Amino acid sequence: MKPGYLVEFYDEKRLLCGLVADLKGERLQVVAQTGRELTLAPKRVLHACPATLPGSASRQQILTYLEETNRQREALKAAVNLEELWELLVTENQGLTGEEMADLWFGRTEPDKVAALGRALREDRFLFKYKDHLWLPHPPEVVADLKEQYQRELKSRQELEEGAAWLQAVFSGEAAPAPAFRDRLVELLKAMAVLGADAPDYEQGKAFLEKARLPAPDAAFRLLVRLGVFEEDEDLDLYRLEVPREFSAETLGLSRALRDSPPPDPYAAQRLDLTGLECITIDGEQTRDFDDALSLEEVPGGWRLGVHIAEVSAMVAPGTPLDLEARERGTSIYLPERRLPMLPEEISEDSLSLLAREERRALSFLVKLDEQGELQDWLITPSLIRVDRRLTYSQVEGLLSHDPQLAQMSKLSRALKQRRLAQGGYELHLPEVWVMFTPQGLQIKVESQETPSRQLVAEAMVLANWLAAVFLMERSLPAIYRSQPEPREAIKRQEGKSLFELWQDRRNLSRVVMDLTPQPHWGLGLNCYTLATSPIRRYLDLVIHRQFHAALAEEPPRYRRQELEGIIAVIDPAMRRAGMLKTRRLRYWLLKYLAGKIGQKMPALVLEALPNRYRLMLPDLLLEFLFPSPATAKLTPGETIQVRLDRVSPREDQIKVSLA
Repeated sequence: MKPGYLVEFYDEKRLLCGLVADLKGERLQVVAQTGRELTLAPKRVLHACPATLPGSASRQQILTYLEETNRQREALKAAVNLEELWELLVTENQGLTGEEMADLWFGRTEPDKVAALGRALREDRFLFKYKDHLWLPHPPEVVADLKEQYQRELKSRQELEEGAAWLQAVFSGEAAPAPAFRDRLVELLKAMAVLGADAPDYEQGKAFLEKARLPAPDAAFRLLVRLGVFEEDEDLDLYRLEVPREFSAETLGLSRALRDSPPPDPYAAQRLDLTGLECITIDGEQTRDFDDALSLEEVPGGWRLGVHIAEVSAMVAPGTPLDLEARERGTSIYLPERRLPMLPEEISEDSLSLLAREERRALSFLVKLDEQGELQDWLITPSLIRVDRRLTYSQVEGLLSHDPQLAQMSKLSRALKQRRLAQGGYELHLPEVWVMFTPQGLQIKVESQETPSRQLVAEAMVLANWLAAVFLMERSLPAIYRSQPEPREAIKRQEGKSLFELWQDRRNLSRVVMDLTPQPHWGLGLNCYTLATSPIRRYLDLVIHRQFHAALAEEPPRYRRQELEGIIAVIDPAMRRAGMLKTRRLRYWLLKYLAGKIGQKMPALVLEALPNRYRLMLPDLLLEFLFPSPATAKLTPGETIQVRLDRVSPREDQIKVSLA
């Protein structure tokens, strides 16, 4: 190419004609039909030929010439039928040059005709490909695939435009018709809100949001709130942790059938009628499923304490859909604003629950204690009981001073606890934080769990669980035990520890583990331990009950060791998931509570120094958070400082403070 040549090239995706005015080394100085002067690399030129224009032509004549040439070539391009050309060439599977293609269609190889055919071929999406300076026809199957792909891309672009317009309207609060693919788009937004960049189709969702000009990190969540799919305080951890939220229709049907027509009692021959005992339940005000009751009788030489546990194994048969769904859940989950039961409410709050003045099947632990609370004898038996009184913890607190039965239970519980602690047990006296929703708004309550009423119930349950473990261990029955190794660092057993010392103790405690071999439980001060007192709420307890009943009926164990290993593999992660969910949800509501106190000053306990930051705790809420190291102050673990609350984001789990 040299000055005076007519060239074609793309500039910003537009095909233009131009005239080479000069050369700059290997690059071309070109006057484009738009009037712009451009510098082109030769490889950008798609077609070149000598211009039919006098060298003395004015600039306006050049531009007119280029425009006219472009119009002529567009007109010639419109006359090209590539389908016919493709049909002529596809059977021969032979490639042709641009000139040969022009000769085949126009019967001529004039530059304008060659350029026009080249334009048609370059706009083609399906029929030909360019390789090694030749135009090759695609085979029919490739053409079909390319056309199908194009239709998919076209549909995708149309959906992007339509979906983005709808999302933009939703975000702005404007009325707009939803696209036909609304449900699919909502599911895409849900995955983005829950998983963020880890969502399977994150890039597709991101394209919708960017097209709608909604690139904020929480745009997907905000859209779902506006659509009514999510609540403002939606618990996304339920989705992230894949927590079952609804029971299957089959499970619900089985539950209703069991409620309406209880199965025959398989343990009737061993069941002891204890309906003459005065049984009581002691629970929280909001409890709806009652799985344990207590009784106390005076007997020669002391007392017989009864710990009566709801009978679930006689109703929920192993291997049924109801049983398998309970195993998957592993445990009931109690959150500040909702509960996710292990078993459907149709039975967990009705036929299985130890409701007042209703006869119920139970598994009873009958324990004889002397006046000092020393264990004398004990028996585990299937039973039939009737609860006489339903009490709450707060009611029991008010009755302890003048109710002889409750007072004696409390006295025995204190003796049992002292004995455990004397055997090496240790109790961490950290208070518990409760979230309450009242007409006045969100309220937070921090209270001790060391009240006499709660200790009374807790010690009775610990005693029953320990006896359950002893029963299984002495008979060498396959069982799942709960154990706790000694702390990572020695813990001093003393009263009156500060909150900082209690926090340090908690850090040093070893994790409680599930195992098929009985091991000591350090914190409880017991040589072995299992869980058997909440079969409505924990699958492990249900498994233990089934092993009991088989042994009491002198039958082979319901579970072999290998089966229990499989159960642990399911319920251990489920129970840890439940614990994580409760912890994270409590934290969310505490942050939500703090969000209404921006600008206030409050005390903060320094827990530990970390690289470039400190771990602090707000003692009034037992809420921990990280605080960047201040440039002007050095903080000491254990000291209490004053901070100002600057920013709180519950959804992002962020809290920022400054030194007050």
